[in-house]
Amino acid sequence: MARTNQKLSQKALKKAVTRHNWFLQFCWNYERMQASGFAYALVPVMKELYSTEDEVCENLERHMQFYNSHPGASAIIFGASVALEEDYQTEMSDSIKIALMGPMASIGDTIQAVLVQPFAFILSAALAAEGSLLSIPVLLIPGLFIFWARWPIFWWGYKRSVKIIGDVSGQTDFNLLREAAQILGLTVVGGFVPGMVGISLKYAYTQEIGGVSQSVALQDTLNGILPYLLPIITVAFCYWLLKSRKITPVKVIAILAVITFVLGALGIL
Repeated sequence: MARTNQKLSQKALKKAVTRHNWFLQFCWNYERMQASGFAYALVPVMKELYSTEDEVCENLERHMQFYNSHPGASAIIFGASVALEEDYQTEMSDSIKIALMGPMASIGDTIQAVLVQPFAFILSAALAAEGSLLSIPVLLIPGLFIFWARWPIFWWGYKRSVKIIGDVSGQTDFNLLREAAQILGLTVVGGFVPGMVGISLKYAYTQEIGGVSQSVALQDTLNGILPYLLPIITVAFCYWLLKSRKITPVKVIAILAVITFVLGALGIL
């Protein structure tokens, strides 16, 4: 094999990680998904590791196999793969992609979709409803931070190399981070339920108090039992429709619209 047997330059590493972080999703397709972007990012690496064009193409072709993971968390896999390619451990480089793309997708999706995005979207919507321009940076900054984080986690994966398999599969900080993100994300979303789901009953009933008939609002009675009971029930109902009945979000919104329209027409809401 026409190996150069040299260590990768900083220029090649920086070019590779930049290509991965910007273009991993380019040429995405249902047959191989992110494989094209992954292979494209490795071009600067292969050109320094192999002296002939045939060897470069042959090794890039290895990375055209099916690959799909979270775009941000994939930077860790890419870093480890680059480190293994640098040591000419080609079989291990191929294997680590297969072994880690599922677990890292789970971790990346949990952090972004459960922890960061719901918090940013809900807080931004609340600020926008009050007419605050802070809603724009609150919405954009978390996403920009997640994107920027791809660079340092690439370097971490590059330094850890094959050791990263034990980090992800064992009872390490990765599992703790994933569980903490899920718990915190659900807590944050739950905390916004009373403020974002504004439901109040207008219905009132008559009750005798001390021999005198008085009108009592049903909403006050419910608040005495449990504050924000109706928003909690509404969110639980929507979750049940989505999770148990497998109803699409659009249909859930339509169901809520019909219910609120009918109850509003009856004067209950």
